Amino acid sequence: MTDNRLGGDPEAERDRVAEDELGLRVAAHGEWLAAEGRAGTRFDYPGANLIYAGFLLADLRRANLSDVCLINANLRECDLTGATLDGANLQGASMVNTVLSAASLKGADLARAIIPGVAFENADLSAASLRSTNLLSADFSGANLPGADLTDSNLAGSKLHQACFDGCDFTDAKLMLAEFSGASLRGANFTKAVMFGALLDEADLSDADLSLALGLTAEQLGTAYGNDGTKLPEPLSGEVLRARPA
Repeated sequence: MTDNRLGGDPEAERDRVAEDELGLRVAAHGEWLAAEGRAGTRFDYPGANLIYAGFLLADLRRANLSDVCLINANLRECDLTGATLDGANLQGASMVNTVLSAASLKGADLARAIIPGVAFENADLSAASLRSTNLLSADFSGANLPGADLTDSNLAGSKLHQACFDGCDFTDAKLMLAEFSGASLRGANFTKAVMFGALLDEADLSDADLSLALGLTAEQLGTAYGNDGTKLPEPLSGEVLRARPA
C-alpha cells in the first residue's frame, strides 16, 4: 500500500491504525478472498480510525468498514464491491475510479470527497451525505439513495439510470448532461440545480420541486413522468407531465 497521508492533527490521529498493521490486514483479506474464506482473514474492522490511510489499488471486496473514519484517505482505484461502509466517515477521501458496486453506504458521510468516475452500481447510499462532492461521470445505475444529501455536488455527465433518488436534496447541484433515465426522483428538491442537457427519459418527478431549477426545457420534461405535485419553473408552468404507468 502507498502511505498518502495528509496528517498533522494529533487529536484526529489518536488511536489511528498503523500503516504496517493495515498492510498486513489488507494482505490477509486478499488471501481470504483468493481462498474463498478457507484461508486468510476477512478485513473486518468496524469503528477503526483509518484517517489519512493509504489504500491505493487495494482489493477490499466484501470488507466490513462500517462506522470507520476514513477522512482524507486514499482509496483511489480500490475495489470495494459488496463492502459494508454504513456510517463511515469518508469526508475529503480520494476515491477516483474506485469500485463500490453493490456496496452498502447507508448514512455514510462522503462530503467533499473526490470521486470522479466512481462505480456505485446497485449500491445502497440511503440517507448518505454527498454535499459538495465531486461525482463527475460517476455511475449510480440501479443505486438506492432515498433521502441522500447531494447539495452542491457535481454530477455532470453521471449515469443515474434506474436509480432511486426519492426525497434527495439536489440544491445547487451540477447536473449537466446527467442521465436520469428511468430514475425515481419523487419528492426531490432541485432548487438552483443546473440541469442543462440532463436526460429525464421516463424519470419519475412526482412531487419533485423544480420551480427554481436552471436550464430545464420543455423537451426534457416531455419524456419524464410527474403529477399534480410536481413544481415546475414559471416559464414551464403550463407543461403537463405524464403520469407514471401503474
